[in-house]
Amino acid sequence: MKSRIDNVFISGADGELGSQIMKSLLEMPSLHRHLPNITVYAGVSVHNENISSSQLEERDTMAMVVNVDPINNPEAIVHSLSNVSKLLLLIDPLSGKLTQNDTLSFARGYINAAKEANVEHIIFPTPFTKLDTPFTPPLTPTDEKDETESSINNNNNNNSYRDQFELVESMLKETFPSSQITILRYPGVLNQHLLLFSRHIIEHSKIPLIDNPSMIFECCDISDVVRAICNILYCPVQRHGGKIYKITGPNLLTTDEIAVKASLGLGRTITPDFLPNNQLYEILSEVIPGKEEVAYLLELWGLQGKNYINGSYNSGGARRVQVTRDLEMITGGPGKSLRDFFVNNRATFCDKI
Repeated sequence: MKSRIDNVFISGADGELGSQIMKSLLEMPSLHRHLPNITVYAGVSVHNENISSSQLEERDTMAMVVNVDPINNPEAIVHSLSNVSKLLLLIDPLSGKLTQNDTLSFARGYINAAKEANVEHIIFPTPFTKLDTPFTPPLTPTDEKDETESSINNNNNNNSYRDQFELVESMLKETFPSSQITILRYPGVLNQHLLLFSRHIIEHSKIPLIDNPSMIFECCDISDVVRAICNILYCPVQRHGGKIYKITGPNLLTTDEIAVKASLGLGRTITPDFLPNNQLYEILSEVIPGKEEVAYLLELWGLQGKNYINGSYNSGGARRVQVTRDLEMITGGPGKSLRDFFVNNRATFCDKI
Protein backbone atom coordinates (compact mmCIF):
# COMPACT_ATOMS: atom_id res chain seq x y z
CA MET A 1 0.00 0.00 0.00
CA LYS A 2 1.25 3.48 -0.83
CA SER A 3 1.69 6.21 1.74
CA ARG A 4 -1.30 8.41 2.49
CA ILE A 5 -2.23 10.45 -0.58
CA ASP A 6 -5.69 11.96 -0.61
CA ASN A 7 -5.76 12.93 -4.26
CA VAL A 8 -8.62 11.62 -6.38
CA PHE A 9 -8.99 10.59 -10.03
CA ILE A 10 -12.43 10.80 -11.64
CA SER A 11 -12.94 8.81 -14.82
CA GLY A 12 -15.61 9.73 -17.35
CA ALA A 13 -15.44 13.39 -16.34
CA ASP A 14 -16.69 14.61 -19.72
CA GLY A 15 -20.34 14.72 -18.68
CA GLU A 16 -22.51 16.79 -16.37
CA LEU A 17 -22.39 14.26 -13.53
CA GLY A 18 -18.59 14.21 -13.49
CA SER A 19 -18.44 17.99 -13.64
CA GLN A 20 -20.79 18.34 -10.67
CA ILE A 21 -18.80 15.82 -8.65
CA MET A 22 -15.53 17.66 -9.36
CA LYS A 23 -16.95 21.03 -8.46
CA SER A 24 -18.56 19.81 -5.23
CA LEU A 25 -15.45 17.86 -4.23
CA LEU A 26 -13.23 20.90 -4.56
CA GLU A 27 -15.72 23.12 -2.72
CA MET A 28 -15.82 20.89 0.35
CA PRO A 29 -12.75 22.36 2.13
CA SER A 30 -14.33 25.83 2.02
CA LEU A 31 -17.58 24.46 3.43
CA HIS A 32 -15.92 22.25 6.03
CA ARG A 33 -12.79 23.95 7.36
CA HIS A 34 -11.34 20.78 8.88
CA LEU A 35 -11.01 19.14 5.44
CA PRO A 36 -7.72 19.44 3.54
CA ASN A 37 -7.41 20.63 -0.03
CA ILE A 38 -6.88 17.78 -2.46
CA THR A 39 -5.90 17.49 -6.10
CA VAL A 40 -8.62 16.17 -8.39
CA TYR A 41 -7.62 14.61 -11.69
CA ALA A 42 -10.37 14.77 -14.31
CA GLY A 43 -10.13 11.98 -16.85
CA VAL A 44 -11.66 13.09 -20.14
CA SER A 45 -11.66 11.43 -23.53
CA VAL A 46 -8.57 12.07 -25.63
CA HIS A 47 -11.01 12.48 -28.53
CA ASN A 48 -13.09 15.08 -26.70
CA GLU A 49 -12.45 18.35 -28.51
CA ASN A 50 -15.12 20.12 -26.46
CA ILE A 51 -13.37 19.77 -23.10
CA SER A 52 -10.15 21.53 -22.23
CA SER A 53 -8.42 22.57 -19.04
CA SER A 54 -9.54 26.17 -19.47
CA GLN A 55 -13.15 25.13 -19.97
CA LEU A 56 -13.12 23.07 -16.78
CA GLU A 57 -11.63 26.04 -14.95
CA GLU A 58 -14.47 28.18 -16.28
CA ARG A 59 -16.82 25.70 -14.59
CA ASP A 60 -14.98 26.53 -11.34
CA THR A 61 -13.73 22.98 -10.98
CA MET A 62 -9.99 23.82 -11.20
CA ALA A 63 -9.36 20.12 -11.72
CA MET A 64 -6.23 18.82 -13.39
CA VAL A 65 -7.46 17.61 -16.77
CA VAL A 66 -5.99 14.36 -18.06
CA ASN A 67 -6.80 13.37 -21.64
CA VAL A 68 -7.02 9.59 -21.65
CA ASP A 69 -7.85 6.69 -23.92
CA PRO A 70 -8.54 3.78 -21.55
CA ILE A 71 -9.70 1.57 -24.40
CA ASN A 72 -6.68 1.79 -26.71
CA ASN A 73 -3.98 3.11 -24.39
CA PRO A 74 -4.75 2.20 -20.76
CA GLU A 75 -1.05 2.10 -19.86
CA ALA A 76 -0.91 5.89 -20.13
CA ILE A 77 -3.36 6.21 -17.23
CA VAL A 78 -1.07 4.43 -14.79
CA HIS A 79 1.17 7.49 -14.28
CA SER A 80 -1.75 9.72 -13.24
CA LEU A 81 -3.26 7.03 -11.02
CA SER A 82 0.07 6.59 -9.24
CA ASN A 83 -0.47 10.08 -7.79
CA VAL A 84 -3.83 9.29 -6.20
CA SER A 85 -5.21 7.05 -3.49
CA LYS A 86 -8.77 6.92 -4.82
CA LEU A 87 -10.38 6.26 -8.18
CA LEU A 88 -13.98 7.19 -8.84
CA LEU A 89 -14.84 4.75 -11.62
CA LEU A 90 -17.54 6.89 -13.19
CA ILE A 91 -19.14 5.45 -16.33
CA ASP A 92 -21.47 8.02 -17.85
CA PRO A 93 -23.06 7.10 -21.19
CA LEU A 94 -24.84 10.48 -21.11
CA SER A 95 -21.51 12.23 -21.64
CA GLY A 96 -21.80 11.36 -25.33
CA LYS A 97 -18.20 10.10 -25.40
CA LEU A 98 -18.76 6.45 -24.54
CA THR A 99 -20.51 4.01 -26.84
CA GLN A 100 -22.42 1.03 -25.52
CA ASN A 101 -20.03 -1.41 -27.19
CA ASP A 102 -17.03 0.22 -25.48
CA THR A 103 -18.38 0.28 -21.92
CA LEU A 104 -16.58 -2.86 -20.74
CA SER A 105 -13.31 -1.96 -22.45
CA PHE A 106 -13.46 1.52 -20.89
CA ALA A 107 -13.90 0.05 -17.41
CA ARG A 108 -11.30 -2.68 -17.95
CA GLY A 109 -8.68 -0.10 -18.95
CA TYR A 110 -9.19 1.87 -15.74
CA ILE A 111 -9.40 -1.19 -13.50
CA ASN A 112 -6.18 -2.70 -14.84
CA ALA A 113 -4.39 0.66 -14.57
CA ALA A 114 -5.63 1.14 -11.00
CA LYS A 115 -4.34 -2.29 -10.07
CA GLU A 116 -0.92 -1.55 -11.54
CA ALA A 117 -0.79 1.86 -9.82
CA ASN A 118 -1.74 0.35 -6.44
CA VAL A 119 -4.80 2.57 -6.01
CA GLU A 120 -6.14 2.01 -2.50
CA HIS A 121 -9.86 2.67 -2.95
CA ILE A 122 -12.19 2.34 -5.95
CA ILE A 123 -15.69 3.82 -5.78
CA PHE A 124 -18.10 2.57 -8.43
CA PRO A 125 -21.42 4.44 -8.85
CA THR A 126 -24.04 2.43 -10.73
CA PRO A 127 -27.68 3.21 -11.56
CA PHE A 128 -28.54 -0.50 -11.57
CA THR A 129 -29.61 -2.64 -8.64
CA LYS A 130 -29.19 -6.40 -8.66
CA LEU A 131 -32.24 -8.30 -9.88
CA ASP A 132 -33.91 -10.51 -7.29
CA THR A 133 -34.86 -13.24 -9.78
CA PRO A 134 -32.90 -14.35 -12.86
CA PHE A 135 -35.72 -14.21 -15.42
CA THR A 136 -33.29 -14.62 -18.30
CA PRO A 137 -30.56 -17.20 -18.91
CA PRO A 138 -26.94 -16.20 -18.23
CA LEU A 139 -24.94 -14.55 -20.97
CA THR A 140 -22.53 -17.52 -21.05
CA PRO A 141 -22.67 -21.25 -20.15
CA THR A 142 -23.16 -21.76 -16.43
CA ASP A 143 -19.74 -23.10 -15.45
CA GLU A 144 -19.50 -21.14 -12.19
CA LYS A 145 -15.71 -21.08 -12.22
CA ASP A 146 -15.44 -19.51 -15.64
CA GLU A 147 -18.78 -17.68 -15.91
CA THR A 148 -17.66 -14.23 -14.79
CA GLU A 149 -14.37 -14.29 -16.70
CA SER A 150 -16.02 -15.56 -19.89
CA SER A 151 -18.73 -12.91 -19.71
CA ILE A 152 -16.19 -10.14 -19.21
CA ASN A 153 -13.92 -11.30 -22.01
CA ASN A 154 -16.86 -11.72 -24.38
CA ASN A 155 -17.70 -8.11 -25.15
CA ASN A 156 -21.12 -8.95 -26.54
CA ASN A 157 -22.43 -6.05 -28.57
CA ASN A 158 -25.99 -7.08 -27.70
CA ASN A 159 -25.45 -6.71 -23.94
CA SER A 160 -27.76 -4.23 -22.28
CA TYR A 161 -26.30 -1.44 -20.19
CA ARG A 162 -27.47 -3.34 -17.11
CA ASP A 163 -25.50 -6.41 -18.25
CA GLN A 164 -22.38 -4.35 -18.77
CA PHE A 165 -22.57 -2.45 -15.48
CA GLU A 166 -23.02 -5.76 -13.65
CA LEU A 167 -20.01 -7.21 -15.47
CA VAL A 168 -17.94 -4.17 -14.48
CA GLU A 169 -18.94 -4.80 -10.88
CA SER A 170 -17.86 -8.44 -11.23
CA MET A 171 -14.59 -7.34 -12.85
CA LEU A 172 -13.84 -5.09 -9.87
CA LYS A 173 -14.49 -7.89 -7.39
CA GLU A 174 -12.23 -10.22 -9.37
CA THR A 175 -9.39 -7.66 -9.38
CA PHE A 176 -9.47 -6.04 -5.93
CA PRO A 177 -10.23 -7.25 -2.41
CA SER A 178 -13.70 -6.22 -1.28
CA SER A 179 -12.16 -3.97 1.40
CA GLN A 180 -10.89 -1.66 -1.36
CA ILE A 181 -14.20 -1.37 -3.21
CA THR A 182 -17.28 0.73 -2.49
CA ILE A 183 -20.38 0.21 -4.63
CA LEU A 184 -22.79 3.14 -4.69
CA ARG A 185 -26.13 2.30 -6.29
CA TYR A 186 -28.62 5.00 -7.16
CA PRO A 187 -31.99 4.81 -8.92
CA GLY A 188 -31.86 5.27 -12.67
CA VAL A 189 -34.72 7.75 -12.42
CA LEU A 190 -33.14 11.03 -11.38
CA ASN A 191 -35.24 14.13 -10.83
CA GLN A 192 -33.08 16.00 -13.33
CA HIS A 193 -34.15 13.65 -16.14
CA LEU A 194 -37.54 15.34 -16.08
CA LEU A 195 -35.88 18.52 -17.36
CA LEU A 196 -35.72 16.75 -20.73
CA PHE A 197 -39.51 16.80 -20.81
CA SER A 198 -39.89 20.47 -19.91
CA ARG A 199 -41.27 21.47 -23.32
CA HIS A 200 -43.79 18.62 -23.28
CA ILE A 201 -44.89 19.56 -19.76
CA ILE A 202 -45.21 23.23 -20.76
CA GLU A 203 -47.28 22.44 -23.85
CA HIS A 204 -49.48 19.65 -22.49
CA SER A 205 -49.35 19.91 -18.67
CA LYS A 206 -48.48 16.20 -18.70
CA ILE A 207 -45.40 14.21 -17.69
CA PRO A 208 -44.39 11.56 -20.26
CA LEU A 209 -44.03 8.19 -18.53
CA ILE A 210 -43.66 4.56 -19.57
CA ASP A 211 -46.98 3.00 -20.48
CA ASN A 212 -47.58 1.08 -17.26
CA PRO A 213 -49.57 2.89 -14.54
CA SER A 214 -48.78 0.18 -11.95
CA MET A 215 -45.04 0.86 -11.93
CA ILE A 216 -43.38 2.04 -8.74
CA PHE A 217 -40.35 4.30 -9.02
CA GLU A 218 -37.35 5.03 -6.86
CA CYS A 219 -36.37 8.60 -7.63
CA CYS A 220 -33.55 10.68 -6.24
CA ASP A 221 -31.89 13.99 -6.88
CA ILE A 222 -28.55 14.16 -8.64
CA SER A 223 -27.28 16.51 -5.94
CA ASP A 224 -27.79 13.75 -3.36
CA VAL A 225 -25.78 11.29 -5.46
CA VAL A 226 -23.00 13.88 -5.79
CA ARG A 227 -23.08 14.62 -2.06
CA ALA A 228 -22.77 10.94 -1.15
CA ILE A 229 -19.90 10.38 -3.58
CA CYS A 230 -17.95 13.40 -2.33
CA ASN A 231 -18.33 12.34 1.29
CA ILE A 232 -17.04 8.85 0.49
CA LEU A 233 -14.10 10.26 -1.47
CA TYR A 234 -13.07 12.45 1.46
CA CYS A 235 -13.29 9.65 4.05
CA PRO A 236 -10.61 7.08 4.90
CA VAL A 237 -10.96 3.87 2.92
CA GLN A 238 -11.60 1.94 6.13
CA ARG A 239 -14.90 3.75 6.66
CA HIS A 240 -16.55 2.83 3.37
CA GLY A 241 -14.38 0.10 1.88
CA GLY A 242 -16.27 -3.18 1.43
CA LYS A 243 -19.67 -1.44 1.61
CA ILE A 244 -22.53 -1.48 -0.88
CA TYR A 245 -24.81 1.53 -0.54
CA LYS A 246 -28.05 2.45 -2.19
CA ILE A 247 -29.02 6.12 -2.44
CA THR A 248 -32.74 6.86 -2.75
CA GLY A 249 -35.07 9.78 -2.38
CA PRO A 250 -37.35 10.07 0.65
CA ASN A 251 -40.30 8.29 -0.99
CA LEU A 252 -41.30 5.57 -3.43
CA LEU A 253 -43.59 7.03 -6.07
CA THR A 254 -46.28 5.69 -8.37
CA THR A 255 -46.80 7.43 -11.69
CA ASP A 256 -49.82 9.25 -10.28
CA GLU A 257 -47.79 10.40 -7.29
CA ILE A 258 -45.07 11.74 -9.59
CA ALA A 259 -47.73 13.86 -11.27
CA VAL A 260 -49.06 15.02 -7.88
CA LYS A 261 -45.57 16.12 -6.80
CA ALA A 262 -45.20 18.01 -10.07
CA SER A 263 -48.58 19.69 -9.58
CA LEU A 264 -47.71 20.79 -6.05
CA GLY A 265 -44.28 22.01 -7.06
CA LEU A 266 -45.37 23.88 -10.18
CA GLY A 267 -48.63 25.22 -8.79
CA ARG A 268 -50.82 23.82 -11.57
CA THR A 269 -52.38 20.49 -12.48
CA ILE A 270 -50.00 18.01 -14.10
CA THR A 271 -51.17 14.54 -15.16
CA PRO A 272 -49.30 11.41 -16.32
CA ASP A 273 -48.97 10.93 -20.07
CA PHE A 274 -48.50 7.21 -20.64
CA LEU A 275 -46.58 6.71 -23.86
CA PRO A 276 -45.08 3.70 -25.66
CA ASN A 277 -41.31 3.54 -25.94
CA ASN A 278 -41.26 4.74 -29.54
CA GLN A 279 -43.00 8.00 -28.61
CA LEU A 280 -40.74 8.51 -25.61
CA TYR A 281 -37.82 7.92 -27.93
CA GLU A 282 -39.08 10.59 -30.34
CA ILE A 283 -39.55 13.15 -27.56
CA LEU A 284 -36.08 12.51 -26.17
CA SER A 285 -34.48 12.55 -29.62
CA GLU A 286 -35.63 16.13 -30.06
CA VAL A 287 -33.45 17.27 -27.15
CA ILE A 288 -30.68 14.63 -27.08
CA PRO A 289 -28.62 14.18 -30.25
CA GLY A 290 -27.15 10.75 -29.51
CA LYS A 291 -29.21 7.62 -30.14
CA GLU A 292 -27.26 5.60 -27.60
CA GLU A 293 -27.86 8.21 -24.92
CA VAL A 294 -31.59 8.00 -25.57
CA ALA A 295 -31.47 4.20 -25.44
CA TYR A 296 -29.58 4.39 -22.15
CA LEU A 297 -32.21 6.63 -20.57
CA LEU A 298 -35.05 4.42 -21.76
CA GLU A 299 -33.34 1.37 -20.30
CA LEU A 300 -32.81 3.13 -16.99
CA TRP A 301 -36.41 4.20 -16.72
CA GLY A 302 -37.91 0.96 -17.93
CA LEU A 303 -35.80 -1.33 -15.78
CA GLN A 304 -36.44 0.73 -12.67
CA GLY A 305 -40.10 -0.33 -12.78
CA LYS A 306 -41.24 -3.01 -10.36
CA ASN A 307 -42.65 -5.32 -13.03
CA TYR A 308 -40.44 -4.65 -16.05
CA ILE A 309 -37.40 -6.55 -17.26
CA ASN A 310 -35.74 -7.11 -20.62
CA GLY A 311 -38.46 -5.48 -22.66
CA SER A 312 -41.55 -7.10 -21.13
CA TYR A 313 -43.64 -7.00 -17.98
CA ASN A 314 -43.72 -9.86 -15.48
CA SER A 315 -46.13 -10.68 -12.68
CA GLY A 316 -43.23 -11.22 -10.27
CA GLY A 317 -41.07 -8.28 -9.25
CA ALA A 318 -37.77 -8.14 -11.13
CA ARG A 319 -36.11 -6.23 -8.32
CA ARG A 320 -36.92 -4.86 -4.90
CA VAL A 321 -37.92 -1.21 -4.76
CA GLN A 322 -37.20 0.43 -1.45
CA VAL A 323 -36.30 3.59 0.39
CA THR A 324 -33.02 3.43 2.28
CA ARG A 325 -31.32 5.63 4.86
CA ASP A 326 -27.90 5.14 3.31
CA LEU A 327 -27.69 8.77 2.18
CA GLU A 328 -28.33 9.96 5.73
CA MET A 329 -25.79 7.44 7.03
CA ILE A 330 -23.10 8.74 4.64
CA THR A 331 -23.82 12.47 4.70
CA GLY A 332 -25.79 13.06 7.87
CA GLY A 333 -28.72 14.57 5.96
CA PRO A 334 -31.85 13.38 4.12
CA GLY A 335 -32.46 13.46 0.39
CA LYS A 336 -34.30 16.11 -1.58
CA SER A 337 -37.92 15.50 -2.52
CA LEU A 338 -39.35 15.53 -6.03
CA ARG A 339 -41.71 18.32 -5.01
CA ASP A 340 -38.77 20.50 -3.95
CA PHE A 341 -37.10 19.77 -7.29
CA PHE A 342 -40.10 21.16 -9.16
CA VAL A 343 -40.30 24.17 -6.85
CA ASN A 344 -36.63 24.97 -7.46
CA ASN A 345 -36.96 24.50 -11.22
CA ARG A 346 -40.36 26.08 -11.72
CA ALA A 347 -39.07 28.58 -14.27
CA THR A 348 -37.87 25.77 -16.54
CA PHE A 349 -41.34 24.20 -16.61
CA CYS A 350 -43.23 27.45 -17.19
CA ASP A 351 -44.00 28.93 -20.59
CA LYS A 352 -42.02 32.14 -21.01
CA ILE A 353 -43.85 33.20 -24.16
